[in-house]
This record gives sequence, C-alpha cells and structure tokens, in this order.
Amino acid sequence: MKRIITGAAIMGVLLAIWGAAGLAQDKPLKKVVFAVTTKDISVGHSAHSSLPQVLGYWKEEGLDVTVTSVEGSAAGMQQLAAGNLQVVSLGPEEIVIGREKGVKIKGFYVQARETIYRLVVPADSALQKVADLKGKTIGVPSLASGSVPFAKALVASVGIDSEKDVKILAVGVGAPGRLALQQKAVDCLALWDTLQASIENSGMQLRRLDLPMVHEMLGQTLATRDDQVTENAAMLVGFARGVAKATVFALANPEAAVRIHWKMYPETKPQTGDEAKALKDALNVFNARFMLQRVDNRPDPRFGIGTLAQWEKLKSIFKDQKLIEGTVPAADFYSAALVDQINKFDRAAIVAQAKAYKP
Repeated sequence: MKRIITGAAIMGVLLAIWGAAGLAQDKPLKKVVFAVTTKDISVGHSAHSSLPQVLGYWKEEGLDVTVTSVEGSAAGMQQLAAGNLQVVSLGPEEIVIGREKGVKIKGFYVQARETIYRLVVPADSALQKVADLKGKTIGVPSLASGSVPFAKALVASVGIDSEKDVKILAVGVGAPGRLALQQKAVDCLALWDTLQASIENSGMQLRRLDLPMVHEMLGQTLATRDDQVTENAAMLVGFARGVAKATVFALANPEAAVRIHWKMYPETKPQTGDEAKALKDALNVFNARFMLQRVDNRPDPRFGIGTLAQWEKLKSIFKDQKLIEGTVPAADFYSAALVDQINKFDRAAIVAQAKAYKP
C-alpha cells in the first residue's frame, strides 16, 4: 500500500512538472515594437530585422518582435518618447541631443563601434577636404536624419559656420541623392555606410572627406526609455541578445544572411539582372555595416559595449561645435548594465549553425 501511495505521489509530481513545462511553452510571447530609422531596410540592417526573425532568435527569448521603420533618427526618438515603440536604432548623436532637450532616452547596446555617417563627394570632385565645403551645399537623405548633426559637427570643427557658411538640402534616399550629386544640385552628400555602398553599386564612385574625429565617434545604438532599462530589463536583454546572435551568424556566413534577408524583404533583391552581380552588390552593402559591428577586432569583444569615455568624447565634440550645451552627464546617455547578460550565449554554436545553414 505504501508503495502505491509513493508511486502515486511521484506520478503527481511528474505530472505537475510536465504541466508547468507545458504552460511555459504555451506562455504568450511578449510583444515588442522596434523601429529602424530608415525606409531602406537593406541587408546591412539584417542583424536587427530579418535574421533574428527568420532564425528564431527573438522567439527563443520569448519575444514577438514587430520591425517597423520611421524616416530619420529624430522621428524614431519621438516615437519612442511617445511610447509607440519599445526599442529604436538611433545614431548616438540623437541620444545626446535628445537627452539635453529633456527626452528620457538611453542607449543600452552599441551596435556599430564607429559612426555609420560620412561625407562623400564624387571621386573626381575638386573638393579634397572638409574645409573645402565652405559656401557649398550638402545633401542629406532627410532633415530628420542623424547625418545632419554629423555634417554640422564636421564642418564646424574646421571653422565653418554650419548655419551660415553651408547649405543643407534634403535630397532623398538612394537614386534621388545620387542624381542630385550627379547634376551638381549638391556638392557633397552626408549619408550612412550602406547608402554609400548602394550608390557605388550603381556605378558612381565616391570619396570620403574624412577627419580623425570621425573615428572617435560611436555608431548606431539600440535605445529605449529610461523606465524600460529597469522595468523591462529581461525584454531588452532578450532583444539585444537576438541581435548579437544574428551578428555572429551573419559574419560567419554572409551569403546566407543576404539570402535570408532577400526572402523576408524581397523588394531588396533586384528583380532583374544577373544573380551573381546582385549577390556581389548585396555583400558590398552587407560589409559596409557589418564591419562596423564586428567585436573580435576590438579591445573589449563584448557585443553592445560602449564606454562612458566614448560617450563623453561624443558629447565634447557636439559641445565644442555648439550643437549642444553639454550640461547632461555622459552616464545619462547610455547604460552598460545589461551587456554581460546580453553576451550570455554560445558564440561557437551560432557559428556552427551558420556554417551548416542552407537557405
């Protein structure tokens, strides 16, 4: 009799465990709305769009992520502040500027270790340095783009009044921007890495007008509202871990990443022409962004890390150029509190998955 009771008790415990496991599996996914700040969701954006979705990385974290897009970093910041988004990919300059304006926004995962923005001119342009832009017109994808404060900071650093000595003109993304440059409606474009690559894919060779300060500026950062860092930390960790896994996968198998992205965003694949050229062009765009997202070549190889010194440097650049007052502490711009948790995954396993993956 005793054995029967014991057996029944054990069976009851097992049933309870199995039931709890079933409930855990049936637990609804937490809905998250995430925005990229461009309508051009190229393969360069695949680490935070197609790859975590198709490969199930976000679902494994218990998240149901909707990827949307807004036009420009300023719009993304506004939507986040309004509570319409939980996470947004922003240029860090927008976080610095927005924070000083009172927007309670904070970065929690630095995705690109250097700024994605750059000033470019046609390869045969007479303009050779940033100082040559005095009296010239700079084209930008939109006036809400993070490329605007970037361009203003660069010209101001060489003594050009960014409000009086240059004209900034919105020319659109992609082909319209290229046309404006070809027709000399603008002398220079302030754009981002993947957009430069796509213009070059179309046959127009570009040359950067560079300054050492550019390489001291952090790049795209995942940001959220202040309250989310403490109240929704698990969601943010899971979201960013999905991005980190996708980055590892993509760098281990770039062609697979491109084909996965094409499948989810078919409009990003050329509908006509040679498949081999389409793949080559896509990989050019891919490399433009993913080389900035590598961590294996950095002193600190953790995904998402940014030091307060780097944020302080960014703040000083914009303060020196009188784009901000510089009254907000660098610690308010970014928190590394979640970085160690985000990096808790098996990178070797993701690499093996990527190597074996058949699109």
